[in-house]
Amino acid sequence: MINFKRDKYGVGTIILDMDDRKVNIINHQVAKIWQPLLDFLEDNVKQGVLKGVIITSAKNSFLAGGDLDYLHKTKRAEDVYQHTATLRAIFRRIENMGIPFVAAINGAALGSGYELALACHYRIALDKPKTLIGLPEVTLGMMPVGGAIARLTRLLGFEKAFNILSVGKQMHVKEALKRSLIDEIVPDEIEMLIRANEWIHSNPDFRKPWDKPDYVLPKSQDPTWLPTAKEISVINARIVKKTRNNYPAIQSIFNSMIEGLYLTFDASTRIESRYFTSLVMSSDCRNLTQAYWYDINRIKSGMSRPQGYSRFKVRTITIIGSGKMGSGIAYLAALRGITVYMKDVSLSTAQQGKAMVENRLKRIVKAQKMTEGQMNEILAFVKPTDSFEVIKESDLIIESVFESETLKRRIIKDVHKYMHSDAILATNTSTIGISNLATSIKNPENYVGLHFFDPVTKIPMIEVIKGEQTSEETVAKAFDFARQIKKIPIIIKDSLAFYTTRISRVYILEAFNMLLEGHSAAAIEQAAIQAGMKYPPLFLADAIGLQNILALEEKVIGIFGDIYKKLKGVEVVERMVHDFDRRGMNSGDGFYSYNNGKKEYLWRELSDHFPMSNDKLDQNTVMERLLFVQCLEAIRCMNAGMIATSEEANLGSIFGAGFADFKGGVLQYINDYGIDAFNRRANELAELYGWQFMPPKPFAAFAEEM
Repeated sequence: MINFKRDKYGVGTIILDMDDRKVNIINHQVAKIWQPLLDFLEDNVKQGVLKGVIITSAKNSFLAGGDLDYLHKTKRAEDVYQHTATLRAIFRRIENMGIPFVAAINGAALGSGYELALACHYRIALDKPKTLIGLPEVTLGMMPVGGAIARLTRLLGFEKAFNILSVGKQMHVKEALKRSLIDEIVPDEIEMLIRANEWIHSNPDFRKPWDKPDYVLPKSQDPTWLPTAKEISVINARIVKKTRNNYPAIQSIFNSMIEGLYLTFDASTRIESRYFTSLVMSSDCRNLTQAYWYDINRIKSGMSRPQGYSRFKVRTITIIGSGKMGSGIAYLAALRGITVYMKDVSLSTAQQGKAMVENRLKRIVKAQKMTEGQMNEILAFVKPTDSFEVIKESDLIIESVFESETLKRRIIKDVHKYMHSDAILATNTSTIGISNLATSIKNPENYVGLHFFDPVTKIPMIEVIKGEQTSEETVAKAFDFARQIKKIPIIIKDSLAFYTTRISRVYILEAFNMLLEGHSAAAIEQAAIQAGMKYPPLFLADAIGLQNILALEEKVIGIFGDIYKKLKGVEVVERMVHDFDRRGMNSGDGFYSYNNGKKEYLWRELSDHFPMSNDKLDQNTVMERLLFVQCLEAIRCMNAGMIATSEEANLGSIFGAGFADFKGGVLQYINDYGIDAFNRRANELAELYGWQFMPPKPFAAFAEEM
């Protein structure tokens, strides 16, 4: 599990090689193994036979961090705190053994893995694509706990350290070197070990600054010094604005940094352990871990992928439509080495699409995360064309044109003439039924929906839409393509508006309902932000386009007729479009006024047309109304068989509809609220505000299975 050897010059090497795991971790069991090893090393130091130690790994990665299963399942705060105390003790013994330690980082060093490297006196990293450095704990509602907060604050200064600790970014070694997280980069493992040995022999008495007897905290890190105090107050205000007090991990990191600077180094690390333990035992942390670790990994592993079909690897695709969405898909595919034909009505239009891909890549080159040579290699995969003939070479064709059923039908018919029998055809759409469009082709079993989200390069999810005649094999192929371009696929049964659009729809309409009731537009928007929604509802409506929202409501009425229970809020969008000719962000005016696509302020005449009532709702009620309608709509979607798993329902709501991620998604929100309490509250809201809050009849039985 941990191997040790010593050369004739007195340099020892610790090789991490955890049994029965692809990656090394430090959990409560592994931590115990370090104690006798450190005892042995300290004895060697006393005997004068050990001059320094290199820590490296026998695996492709260095050390991936802690054991989330243990932390997620533990019920006792005392156990969590004791584990952190053991971890801190290991790192401090390394730091204070009296000989230099060098971390030879041959792969990813994340979380506790980077903390181990940070406890060493020098860090050398191997320059390869998968060598990532970072402290991602905050993305799961946690914080580093092995002393990284105290170390980075003292090494980098308050602001630089906070900007790293509070974001949780995993960065490549070149960026890590630039930000002083590592000390050196080498091209190969032999060079890495040579340099590690050289550094040890050149620095036999190296000590960390805070372990030297004459260490004094620099003024720039002293919270009692006025300029530092001002800097701290500015950062604190920024935290509150960003988190709305919904992400305690960020505030806990901030507090640990400040409080730790008043104390000795060892006392400051104990502060970290207390905050960490509190976070791990909180529901927000467990919700974030559930969503961003367990749910994501279950989906990535193929839990919803149709079984029995070999893995499908796309080599060549054709994208019909080279606009913002089409060029974004082309960019993602080219990054993975897929040949992309960009087909449009003219060669010049298609070339404009390639230019958009090039502009994205140039920004990466400018940030020094890619060379011009690498950019040109990627661009070579993108081939503009105005010919349908290229479709004959393609494994996958993605139609990504304007959301018009007539236009999509025409293109589908043209594409079908050139497809080979094993190719699949996908439509990028958010509302148009796949089964309906499939009537345009002879082999609908090869036809599937791929709903990409805007901005396509940033939102990590795709809805794979299965039509009535789409084969299981085609769904499996679409799933595999999504994973090939590093997207998270959720599988949706074809129905009106699809899953994420339905979740967003009820969220927006409930805001419209409250606007009609006389509640302040600004208060509604602020309540949504406070509730943790990524986008406030009126702004989201503008971004989608008010005419598109109205078109969807008209489509619903056309399909369901008298059965459709029209929400009063639909009146708002009808008036905005027909009476006021305000259509949303793209037209420059909707609920907000825009300048060159940038939001400026809420429409100043909004309260004239939708006057405010004296009977105002409290903020908590507004928040619950906005969140409950989404949760209840998710249950209706699951009852209808539109979406099959709670993991997909939760992540679909977070990534596709911007639901509060610290609640873990729509179904996890119900669990967190309490199933019985949620049911009671939903019935109360239904009596007060309408049928949309009425829990579906099989709610209790369904909720028990979540």
